Amino acid sequence: MSLTIPTNLSKSLLKPKLNSQLTPKVSRSLVVCSTDKTSSPPSSASPLQAFSAALALSSILLSAPQPAVADIAGLTPCKESKQFAKREKQQIKKLESSLKLYAPDSAPALAIKATIEKTKRRFDNYGKYGLLCGSDGLPHLIVSGDQRHWGEFITPGLLFLYIAGWIGWVGRSYLIAISDDKKPAMKEIIIDVPLATGLIFRGFIWPVAAYRELINGDLVVKDV
Repeated sequence: MSLTIPTNLSKSLLKPKLNSQLTPKVSRSLVVCSTDKTSSPPSSASPLQAFSAALALSSILLSAPQPAVADIAGLTPCKESKQFAKREKQQIKKLESSLKLYAPDSAPALAIKATIEKTKRRFDNYGKYGLLCGSDGLPHLIVSGDQRHWGEFITPGLLFLYIAGWIGWVGRSYLIAISDDKKPAMKEIIIDVPLATGLIFRGFIWPVAAYRELINGDLVVKDV
């Protein structure tokens, strides 16, 4: 009796070992991210450009009309006030009744028509720019320093101070300029127009000129 061992069985048993030994190992690569210290940062805006942009933005915000909000006790936005609308109708009605007394194309009639248009425009601007009205239907100015109401008092007040200071500075400069003249009192009565005109145009920068004289000690006359 003979026993035969198939040769293909031994081959199949060897293949898994050979395959496991010949399987390539996958290498893992490590990626490192780093920033370049030598790279130059993006150029930033100069301080002068930043200041100019901030100044322009603040001017736009201050000049733009703010929405009316009844944040003050006893006051309501004029465009929502019934007393304000009633007062407008009364004024226009009074002007229209006066208009009937004159011929349509006469000078008084034309003047009254122009006054009616100005009255309508004035009341419309009161409501458009967010003014607050009281129970009497009249606009009230808010002078508490609230930024939402700067356009009612702060901005016109600063403009008034600038114009008043400009006029005073020009007058002061004129008196100083004619002080060395032989007859300064005469030039106070009869204005030297060429001299005054030049001082008027130079007076627009009076805040800078006043500060410069303050630093130099020329703003105030020293006590003798």
